[in-house]
Amino acid sequence: MGKFHKCVEVVKDNLLVVTTLLGVAVGFAIGFGVRATNPSDDDLMWLGIIGELYLRMLKMMIVPLIIASVIAGTATMDPKSNGKISMVCIAYLILTNFIGSLVGCIMAVIIRPGAGMSNSGSSRDLDSVTMETQDIFADLLRNLLPDNLIQASFQQTQTKYHIETVLKNLTMNGTVISREFKQISGKYVGSAGSSNILGLIMASMLFGVATGAVRDAGMTFGNFFTSATDVIMQILKWIIRTTPFGVASLIAKTIASTENIQEDFRRLGVYSATVIASLLICSIIFVPVAYSLITRKPPFRFMFSVVNVLMIGFATSSSAIAIPESLKALEDVNRVDRRVTSILTTCSSLAIPSVTGASLVTVIILLTALGLPAETATLLFTLEWLLDRLRTLTNLIVQALGSVGTYRACRSSLPFQPRPSVTLSEGYQGPMSRQLSTVSASGLPKEGDDLKMGIENSDYKNTLTTKI
Repeated sequence: MGKFHKCVEVVKDNLLVVTTLLGVAVGFAIGFGVRATNPSDDDLMWLGIIGELYLRMLKMMIVPLIIASVIAGTATMDPKSNGKISMVCIAYLILTNFIGSLVGCIMAVIIRPGAGMSNSGSSRDLDSVTMETQDIFADLLRNLLPDNLIQASFQQTQTKYHIETVLKNLTMNGTVISREFKQISGKYVGSAGSSNILGLIMASMLFGVATGAVRDAGMTFGNFFTSATDVIMQILKWIIRTTPFGVASLIAKTIASTENIQEDFRRLGVYSATVIASLLICSIIFVPVAYSLITRKPPFRFMFSVVNVLMIGFATSSSAIAIPESLKALEDVNRVDRRVTSILTTCSSLAIPSVTGASLVTVIILLTALGLPAETATLLFTLEWLLDRLRTLTNLIVQALGSVGTYRACRSSLPFQPRPSVTLSEGYQGPMSRQLSTVSASGLPKEGDDLKMGIENSDYKNTLTTKI
């Protein structure tokens, strides 16, 4: 009976994963069954209507989610007392996101997971003239600072071209033939029908920083968006609970309407291999090398110190749930100042909130920003439960590295601050042994003082008194 109860508890803790996998199986079964009947377009529409409504609900929450979470996150930063730490944290997050994107792009170019895929389902006009590089960068700058925030929620700036057809004579094998060519006769600044995600993030960060700068006067404004973030998070939890039904409907429609099943699954496998390889490069190569360069020490102790954090992140697929264990590993094992770890946690909240299954929202945000229909990612939901966990592991270890690096860069400018015993959210309490340890003149632990894990771990209590 004991083992049975343990199994039941495991299923309860991973209920979303279990039901999503069940939804995937049901979707495959229905899809292959309907596929054998040669369904019409109307049949496919009703087969996928639940999945379509599911995607529409997720897309509905994109703009409110970004605006509320970014404003609430940046509003908590104090530009005076924590200015340097905040700037270093933000710069680090931008750098690591750039490196991760670069690694992903390089791996995609090398492996080419989408090679041979038809673009017939894309909303882009294949007959249009390719945009010039300078216009792409100009549009990027324009979208950074939108002139209308309401319009930015459903449109982004894009350079348009006046195109004319020109008849030219070509000589082929001694024969003169006439062919039509399209060329640009002029250009103008227009718009494209997709949300300006980048502009909304920049504008929200500006509002958040201004809210923190005016202090008491902006408290009501900041509290509103903090409350709005909590409300949106709750709505997202409700929507994500319907994931099994949405995924079953989407997969059933995709399987029933796909002409070449084997080729699609081959591409799905190649795509998954590309993502996993990119994450491994960032986690196993980039993080240890960067840690050694920052601290001039072997990375093994640091990597082993976050093993429990990674296990919690993989089990729950949520970096938020792993925060208490992460703070414990960073502050006690790696001796990172609590002010640094708390600010980095705040900075990290500028991304998609750490709700289990929120990676589906990320995928839809990216597709929306690129002007692609969300339905093109249907088959990705099949393995998203695994890829989401692997991304969570990478995020956690990169954030831990950021705390160590930020502390190294800012420790000389941190003012003295006594280290009281503070109970953090999710039941983590700062140990009393930390207060009794030898500190340097700045109030921080000396480099040579090694803390004993057994003594520290004995002072953790499962109570909740103060939130950071």
